[in-house]
Amino acid sequence: MKTRYAVQIAAGAIIATAGLLLPFLTSGMEVFSSVLVTIGLVILMVAAVRHWRFRDEPEKDERIQRIGAYGISWSWFLTLIFLAVLFWVDYLGVLALTVDSVLLSTILLMGLSARIFQWYFFRQGDVA
Repeated sequence: MKTRYAVQIAAGAIIATAGLLLPFLTSGMEVFSSVLVTIGLVILMVAAVRHWRFRDEPEKDERIQRIGAYGISWSWFLTLIFLAVLFWVDYLGVLALTVDSVLLSTILLMGLSARIFQWYFFRQGDVA
């Protein structure tokens, strides 16, 4: 196991354990405790999945970085167009938008479109 993965797994376990122990040590910290547990488990799971997926092989090379950056740039462009459309929809009164709905739809669009663009460019082959 790469030392980087071991350190990340240990850090995630320590943060999650601190989140579990925090309510017993202080009162009124339940929300902060659940945040710590969530962050610790996410760090732990990401490190474990990366170790399982890559083992001792290199995680990325120049081609993978270029395709990833290209997919993310297209995702940003799509999100910019989406936000412009949302602005005009709200400005013209076609649809009443709340901050929660705009943020959630933007976050989902950015994350999903980045992965879809990257998947498409990986399947397509070399990117200009």
